[in-house]
Amino acid sequence: MKVLLVEDEEHKTVDLKNRLRVHGVADSDLTFAQSVREAVLAVVTTTFDLVVLDMALPTFSKVRPDEGGGGLAQAVGGVEVLRAMQASGKRAAIIIVTQYPDIILNGEKVKLQNVAKIISQRYEQNVLGGVLYSFNTPKWEAAFDGLLGLLNARRSL
Repeated sequence: MKVLLVEDEEHKTVDLKNRLRVHGVADSDLTFAQSVREAVLAVVTTTFDLVVLDMALPTFSKVRPDEGGGGLAQAVGGVEVLRAMQASGKRAAIIIVTQYPDIILNGEKVKLQNVAKIISQRYEQNVLGGVLYSFNTPKWEAAFDGLLGLLNARRSL
């Protein structure tokens, strides 16, 4: 299963990568993007089975750690990735992982538990659900594992 992990925070990236490994995703099948620009380039040039998507992303990746770069964080940077997928005709299963209980869509706050349906319809994607990430807690891991289990069950049909 080819997976794109879109996340700009290192500790979240490590945690998500570990969860994906538990579910059998090999490092060779995992692509990383740390910014809107990297993620958009990835989704328009490669077909993924799963996209794990943070919604708040910087415009550009940092070139060097000592640079303040990366551009401004966009609260809805993940929406740009979804738009690129839709425009390029790419489809994938998507899991939204965020540290915020609400996401801004079309200028309105949407509860994380309602995001899957809205994004699936608006951007013609298969959004499995949203996970509220909280460092060092098993609750987010269980939610993430549940969505991966759902994906694996659908794939085996």
